[in-house]
Amino acid sequence: MRRVTPAFWLCTTMVAFLFGYSIGPVRSAAVQNPAGAAAAQQQQPAAGALPPGDYSRMQLAPDQGEPTHFSAADLRKAHSELQARAAKGGQALSNPRDLMKPMVTRTHSFILMHRPELRNPTQSPNAEQHEGATDVYVVVAGSGTVTVGGQIENKRISRPGEYTGPIQGGKPFKLQAGDILDIPANMPHATVPDAGGMTYVLMKVNVGLYPWSLINGTP
Repeated sequence: MRRVTPAFWLCTTMVAFLFGYSIGPVRSAAVQNPAGAAAAQQQQPAAGALPPGDYSRMQLAPDQGEPTHFSAADLRKAHSELQARAAKGGQALSNPRDLMKPMVTRTHSFILMHRPELRNPTQSPNAEQHEGATDVYVVVAGSGTVTVGGQIENKRISRPGEYTGPIQGGKPFKLQAGDILDIPANMPHATVPDAGGMTYVLMKVNVGLYPWSLINGTP
């Protein structure tokens, strides 16, 4: 009889626990809404996290304007006109607005450039260096060599963050129509066109190191 009594009380306790669990509020909610119970067990997002879909509501570029198309055929015609103009002046032609409307935004810009053949082939080309802008050359017509890297000797400050002067060293890149060259920010680069000059669309990308006004050419 003494052995039967502990076993009896143990069985009675287990039956009471299982019965209470089956009718308790937690169990009832889980049975009625299993999906909700599973979701409640999932880890909650960190404080401040955006719900899915809210990222698309952030307007990161409100000043980008409308889509812009630059016609390759029109740009090739501009090359012939720029060759004629350069033959009269003998200097690089930057941003001829009558041949290609420039596009300038807070983050990047597009302008048309033409560089004629150097009058003195033996002279050291003048280099540029922009601390806060990446230059991308999209060659329209003609050809030339762009040397990137190295050092600028007797560096002159054209404006804060902008330097010019003769280049020493660097890696030469031979460019022709259809080529694209990416020049990272703060790297010296010098352009030497071949006979007939080289026309290219210059894309400047603001890397955010100083105000955009220093990149788009405004005073």
